[in-house]
Amino acid sequence: MNDRPKLTIKKPLSPEKQSQLSQGLQYLIPNIIEKPSTKDQEHLMQKAQKKKKEEIKAALKWLYEKFPLCFNPKEIKPLKLHIDKDISSFLGKENSPSKVKLKDALTYYTSNIHYLKAVIKGTHRYDLEGNQGEEITADQKAYAQEKYEKTLQMMKAKKQHKNKSFSQEKADNS
Repeated sequence: MNDRPKLTIKKPLSPEKQSQLSQGLQYLIPNIIEKPSTKDQEHLMQKAQKKKKEEIKAALKWLYEKFPLCFNPKEIKPLKLHIDKDISSFLGKENSPSKVKLKDALTYYTSNIHYLKAVIKGTHRYDLEGNQGEEITADQKAYAQEKYEKTLQMMKAKKQHKNKSFSQEKADNS
């Protein structure tokens, strides 16, 4: 059977004993418990974000190729509400994105300032074949306008932060 002695702790260990125990375990489990450094965490996050962007680009490319009358980057149209349900019947076939990647791509597409402008200026929504659908309501236009303004503010703040960081880096290097 098992010849190893069992360790039973009947009362809390003193800080000294805890230290001795952790030092003893370090030899048994080297570098497994170590947390990645902040720099490593940032690198991993950047890598994950880059991968997600690439997946979104691939899903958008699939949409552009599969439904050119509806998804055209040069002529953006307001999409029919719940268009994802219409697209889902085309998923699972060769070269199609997963449902999650499609959802991410649609979120990216509909959050784009050019799409929001199309909703604000447009009168109707369009289906996958490019046919005119339901009318865009005043509430939907107001929501798109609000989202458009928030997006512009975020872009402006991000640009200012980037410029501030760049000028600070430049000053540090001088």
